Amino acid sequence: MPETPDSHDLDKLNRWHEGLKLESVGSGEPGGFPVCALFLASGEDRRAHDIFRVYRTAFEGLGADFHDLVIFGQHGLSSTCSALKTGLGLSSLQTPSLVLISVTDGGLVFHTTGLPAGALAPGKQEEDSGEVPWKMALEAIKRSVEEGSELSLNGVKGLERSDFSGGSLSETVAKVKLQLEAAN
Repeated sequence: MPETPDSHDLDKLNRWHEGLKLESVGSGEPGGFPVCALFLASGEDRRAHDIFRVYRTAFEGLGADFHDLVIFGQHGLSSTCSALKTGLGLSSLQTPSLVLISVTDGGLVFHTTGLPAGALAPGKQEEDSGEVPWKMALEAIKRSVEEGSELSLNGVKGLERSDFSGGSLSETVAKVKLQLEAAN
């Protein structure tokens, strides 16, 4: 039986949750890497997939682990993608989007931005200049890791900040996972 977008993303959600639990040993929060980049897309969002690949290359070079960068909806819009948006309190967030999750003294902070939908028109050059939010955020992440400094995404134009009061990332992902497993 071929794998569906739902089964693929549920498997990925399980792997992500396991990595989050291991990373934080008890706290359920990201540990050594300053941010968790969560991409929410659909199978048709080729440009968002390309942006994910740019992040993956950069994150690998910075020593990030699997759970520091994850994409849902890569093989088609899934119930996992929708459940994550709801579970994280981001129901109104467009798809495709990028959610940068970091931990502050006050808890989890999300910085979100929409990503270009669909595919780039044939014969067109990539239109995203260095001034787009996802690129500026990636540069801030690189600087933070390379310099060993605290990451602040608050000054990145085009990112929308929201504080999350629903618990730790690991706990929240566990709740989403249980909800999806109960529905299947």
